[in-house]
Amino acid sequence: MDTWSPTGWTAVYDTQVEGQQRRSFVPVQRWGRDGEPLVVEHTERHCLVDARTLEGFVGVDVCAQVSGMSPAAPGWSVSIKYPGGDTETRPVAAWVLESDGSALPMVPEHEHDGPVTGLIAAGEDIVDEYRVQCSINIVPPQN
Repeated sequence: MDTWSPTGWTAVYDTQVEGQQRRSFVPVQRWGRDGEPLVVEHTERHCLVDARTLEGFVGVDVCAQVSGMSPAAPGWSVSIKYPGGDTETRPVAAWVLESDGSALPMVPEHEHDGPVTGLIAAGEDIVDEYRVQCSINIVPPQN
C-alpha cells in the first residue's frame, strides 16, 4: 500500500470501476470528536467528512505516518525499469519523511509529454497491475 497520512491510518473503500471491483485507500487526516475517521471528500465539497459516509467504505487500516517533508538535494533521481527493458528517469524533488525513519521520494507527475502537474510518490502513476512488474530504484547524485 503506497498510502500515508498524518494520522498513520487510511480509510479503505471497495468500488466498481468499469465493472471491476477496485480497492482504494484515502488518508485519514484526523479523528473527529467521537472518534470518527475524517477524510477529504474529493468529488464536490473538498472538505473533511466522516469516512464512513462515503460510498464503498470498508474500514480503516494502518498506513505510513508522515512526520515531515524535506526538499531533495540536487542530483537525486529515480530510475523506473519497465517490463521489456524501457527505462524512465525522474528527478527527486522532495522526500516524505515517515515516522519509522524511512523516506519516500517525490517526483514530478507527468501527463504523457505535457507539463509537470504536481509531485507524486515515485511510481504512483504506474497502474497497479503493471507496477509489480516494474523496478524502481533511487539513484544518488553522481560526482
